[in-house]
Amino acid sequence: MTGTVTLKAMVLEQFLDRRIVLRHFPFVFILGVVYVFVSYAVQQFVFPDQSLATTLLLTILLLPSLHHVIVIEEKIESRGSSHFLRRHKTILKCYLGAFLGILVGFLILGFVNPGTLHYQVVQLEQDHLHQDIVASFSGQEYVPSVSKVVSLFSHNVWYLLIGFVLSIFYGAGAIFLIAYNASFFAAFIVEIFSRWSSAMTLACISLVHMLPESAGYILTAMAGASLSRALIHEKLSGDAFRNVLRNDVKLLVLALLLVFVSAVLEVYVTAPVFHGLIS
Repeated sequence: MTGTVTLKAMVLEQFLDRRIVLRHFPFVFILGVVYVFVSYAVQQFVFPDQSLATTLLLTILLLPSLHHVIVIEEKIESRGSSHFLRRHKTILKCYLGAFLGILVGFLILGFVNPGTLHYQVVQLEQDHLHQDIVASFSGQEYVPSVSKVVSLFSHNVWYLLIGFVLSIFYGAGAIFLIAYNASFFAAFIVEIFSRWSSAMTLACISLVHMLPESAGYILTAMAGASLSRALIHEKLSGDAFRNVLRNDVKLLVLALLLVFVSAVLEVYVTAPVFHGLIS
């Protein structure tokens, strides 16, 4: 059955002009949304009791389109690191468009059928939204502190580094990390709307730290996927590989900076607003 899904992805790829995928953010965004629904339909037919399978099937569908982007990215990086942001503009647009499209797709599914995000909701209940955790947070005075920022940043960095290592092994399959992350954000927003009357405000304020955090994970996936291809196709002692490595280190440092900014915003902006609205 996995072969059937892969074949569908290949067939769909035949109808997609790669130049359109590379140049048009709206197209990649719409592609992400549509692929969420296609993956959900396949999941309901083949794995009706495995909600996480939607994310896995979505990765398979996106791979043919985004693999081509990774190939181009690695070739660009191998030539040097001048005009850093301009050189990475194409892949940034593609990955960001895919992330936002996946997020919107899962949001629609989550509001229409909450069971779609059952796995993600269960994990959130255990780690962040358990009644005892929410009660303890809302029942005491919240005081932002540097120690909270350091603790949150350390936790997210550990997750980020694991994602980077996995991206090296997955290659273009690192899109799974982006899809997985987007599905959790969607589940978080859906849960907010199911619990609190001030859900719209809470959801909007959550974006303050979610967007830079997501950007950090996207850059990590890009760096890992590019390095993965370079390890296979470039000589480790050559200039091309060193150029790729230098670029990917820059991406990783930028990702770490974004995750740090996200931790500061979550502690000093998002958390105080949450505390004031749910207390």
